[in-house]
Amino acid sequence: MMASLEFEDYYLDEFSYKKNINYVDSDQIDLNSDISCSIQVKRREETAFVNLKVTLGSLDNTNAAFKAVVDIVGKFNYQKEKNTEYDISFEKFLTENSLAILWSFIRPLFSNLITNGNQYPNYILPVINISKMLKDSGKIEINYD
Repeated sequence: MMASLEFEDYYLDEFSYKKNINYVDSDQIDLNSDISCSIQVKRREETAFVNLKVTLGSLDNTNAAFKAVVDIVGKFNYQKEKNTEYDISFEKFLTENSLAILWSFIRPLFSNLITNGNQYPNYILPVINISKMLKDSGKIEINYD
């Protein structure tokens, strides 16, 4: 089992907002989301890079007013107890904690992005168990090197 996980920093790989010219104005805006995660574990450095990408809306759907994307990469350092394996408990510890941290950054980034578009009401992403949702949908990829 893990001894500790330290969030070092993050950067944005993508931060975009584009109005959907095909949108048919209505009282409802379709904000279907696509969320995925990839994790690169660097064993020698005891570092993990966690990439969480969230897309809201669409440019093809006439019920979606816009497409907004936030793609964030977080760098995490960890200390693994000696003589333990990289196993399911390690992956669970890493994904649950790192994704919860990154989700707390993504929520206000989306809120600001949509508000700064200055055309549609503000939207706040809900507080969710992002790790469980991604695990249940099979959208977490973990690689080791």
